[in-house]
Amino acid sequence: MRLIVLISLMGQISLVKKLKKYRGEMIILTVAFIIGLASTIVYLGSNSEESENFKEVPQSTSNPSKILVDVSGSVNKPDLYEASNYTRLKEIIKKAGGLSETADKNFFGRNFNLARIINDQEKIYIPSVWEVSNGYFIESQQTLNYSSPAEIPLTGTREGLVNINKASLEELDKLPGVGKIIGQKIIEARPFKALQELIDKKVVGKNVYENLKDLIQI
Repeated sequence: MRLIVLISLMGQISLVKKLKKYRGEMIILTVAFIIGLASTIVYLGSNSEESENFKEVPQSTSNPSKILVDVSGSVNKPDLYEASNYTRLKEIIKKAGGLSETADKNFFGRNFNLARIINDQEKIYIPSVWEVSNGYFIESQQTLNYSSPAEIPLTGTREGLVNINKASLEELDKLPGVGKIIGQKIIEARPFKALQELIDKKVVGKNVYENLKDLIQI
């Protein structure tokens, strides 16, 4: 019996010596385990918070209910205007106080579609009579639905061309880029001995003249 107890004590003493021998390694392993466990807990906690935050972010809409439109030029109240989706040009012009006295209403009527739906961040500029008459804004024949000179009212001796020395204000008004204002200037500057006098007398700008020269005669 004593022998058994003695053997047991010797075994325990040997185990203690071994534990003391590897105590440093055990401490390092224990610390590493604790650090690893703590890191895992922190990581799982942060992921959970990020997941909750992600769920709280509202979904952005691809079709905002409001749009912004920049309206300037010959309107009574040029400014940046807020409108709802599917707003027509007519409504935007009304918000801007309508066309001003300087606006070229004939040009506007021929080139702007009041039924058109306005887009977000769009720029709308209404030209004045002076800007149109000086060639800053040019109408194309396609805009006026003139597919050939023959569609213009006949005046003078050459078929299909408008005689600027004889044409009425209504006939001149139908020419691209002219309108009633420039048409009246043409009438007051008569008679013309050459088409070039439209520029020499400063009745029209060069760009307007280039659009007219193949449609008129003297």
